[in-house]
Amino acid sequence: MTTSRAASAATATAAAGAPTLVFLTANGIGGLRFASGAATVTAVLVLAWRLRARRQVRHAVVGALLATACATVAAWTGQARGFFLLPMLIPAAATAACLLSLAAGRPLAGLVTNKIVGGPPGWRSNRVLHRFYAVSTVVIALVSFVSLAAQLALYLWSDVAWLGLLHILMAPSWAAVTALSMLLARRTVTRERHAAETDAC
Repeated sequence: MTTSRAASAATATAAAGAPTLVFLTANGIGGLRFASGAATVTAVLVLAWRLRARRQVRHAVVGALLATACATVAAWTGQARGFFLLPMLIPAAATAACLLSLAAGRPLAGLVTNKIVGGPPGWRSNRVLHRFYAVSTVVIALVSFVSLAAQLALYLWSDVAWLGLLHILMAPSWAAVTALSMLLARRTVTRERHAAETDAC
């Protein structure tokens, strides 16, 4: 990764985690209502900055909406830990999607990444690729489930500080998992393509 890309990734991570960090800090200073308002304002400011810089606009909009929704839920529940209820739906949905795709014989990793990495349309009939995507899907399901279990435990313990830290770390962690999955998928597809060309000769 080049220096500019690393700096861009670090900036994106900081921007994504800013509303959560502000919420935690403001909650300790002025209570839940103040924290909810501060997080919402921060989300709007981050969105405005990204729109002006034209950087990851779609992600910025989704992030702003999510942060605002989290602040709204926290204010509605009257508990700071309520800020993290909605983010817990993400690993829950990912786990369910992975398991359902495996049960249907269509591993989610293959459905999402195969075309991106230039894999063959008939990857499901390729034993090596199908097995690779199935294993990748299982790994993603496990990571999602562990993330969900950790968040749920911290939520039940009302440990808002650790919930916030875990929430902030989720974005770069998922980015790393996605990048690694893409890299391994591309290598597997390339290896299979070379093997097929060799057999044809």
